[in-house]
Amino acid sequence: MTPHGTRYAALGVLAKTVDDSAVLPAGLRELVKLRCSQLNGCTFCVRLHSALAGETGERLENLASWRTHPDFTGRERAAFAVAEVVTLVRDGQVPQSVLDDARREFGEKGVADLLWTAVVANAFNRLAISTRLG
Repeated sequence: MTPHGTRYAALGVLAKTVDDSAVLPAGLRELVKLRCSQLNGCTFCVRLHSALAGETGERLENLASWRTHPDFTGRERAAFAVAEVVTLVRDGQVPQSVLDDARREFGEKGVADLLWTAVVANAFNRLAISTRLG
């Protein structure tokens, strides 16, 4: 077992719990994880979630321009907005308008899924970057 042993395993259990209890489609959750990983600069996680997203190369290549690229829906944009504000939370609180938009698209449970998906992705990103994996 690695020096991170049971703590890393516990993070894996949390990730599985979040994924297993999610109402959001797996592909959208992978895109959220990918966007968090892009923002954090975690190369390992970007490769991982790009492969798991089940998306075309064009959509993956244009994820960073999700606000304006026509390939992304309003629903996806709401999810990516949540992912970005959670990842960049150091810039201030999550704006109420972002949560309201996501709530309209996904409901309360969906917003919780988005928040937890982003939190777990960010935890893995920070661990991978800190240990020189990503």
